[in-house]
Amino acid sequence: MLFSVIIPTFNRAHVLPRTLGSVFAQRSTDYEIIVVDDGSTDDTREYLRSVGERVVCLSQVNHGPGEARNLGARHAKGDYFAFLDSDDLWFPWTLSCFAELIGRYGGPAILSARLVEFSAESDLKDARETEVKAQAFRDYYASHCYHYFVGSGMSVLRRDAFLGSRGYVNLISSFEDHDLIMRLGEASGFIQVIEPVTLGYRKHSENLSGSSRRSFEGACYLIEQEQAGRYPGGRARARERRAIITQRTRPATFSLAKRGLIREAWAIYFATFAWNVALGRWRYLCGFPMDGLLARTPTTSE
Repeated sequence: MLFSVIIPTFNRAHVLPRTLGSVFAQRSTDYEIIVVDDGSTDDTREYLRSVGERVVCLSQVNHGPGEARNLGARHAKGDYFAFLDSDDLWFPWTLSCFAELIGRYGGPAILSARLVEFSAESDLKDARETEVKAQAFRDYYASHCYHYFVGSGMSVLRRDAFLGSRGYVNLISSFEDHDLIMRLGEASGFIQVIEPVTLGYRKHSENLSGSSRRSFEGACYLIEQEQAGRYPGGRARARERRAIITQRTRPATFSLAKRGLIREAWAIYFATFAWNVALGRWRYLCGFPMDGLLARTPTTSE
């Protein structure tokens, strides 16, 4: 079996049928589907019972999507784990596209979808299947100049690479996908899909204060892991790792500041200051202090 499609879900009974429907509609049939219910309190369990044997259904007490993905991976049989969030959508050609690229590039460790955002499904009406195009790198670190993001719901990971990485760390509730890909940074073969669009990413509102706090904690975790030398590659690849990490943390500083978390924004700024100097990120280094932030005290949080 080539693919294990792993879908974590929590209280999304209203959209999960559309997500699963987009998987059932795949032209490629070399896959299994594993849905992990992360302690839902809505009608998710009832819906999954109605699906029958087309889906392997697992459940756990609410531990978050990372741990749900890990549980799914432990039960998966496929050579690749294709992760999909339970409110997003695939196109009929998605798995065929990934299968073609796996064959073309000799079994890479990491493949990343090309996504298009949508609020209503009518926003996806212009998505078309096109010739499969991709950009290939020897590993993820080698893509550091391109700002490619490999989110948890857009990644296809080779089985041995994922299991060897320990999977998602359940210590953080944000940036866990960044952390996983950093730990897989030297795994052989990273492929970024360029054409066609392979993922419909549903936009939805979140609790901004809670989201910001989680982003701060996740950014700090990435920084601490790098400072402690826990990502692969040693000194030889430090510049690549830090380029990727600061691509994630720089936007976080502005977002935190705009939402009133001034002390947290400055903490990330100073923790990555030397890295950004070495990378020549002068626009950021000068722009962050001048972006209206000095009008608020950096010593208190809101």
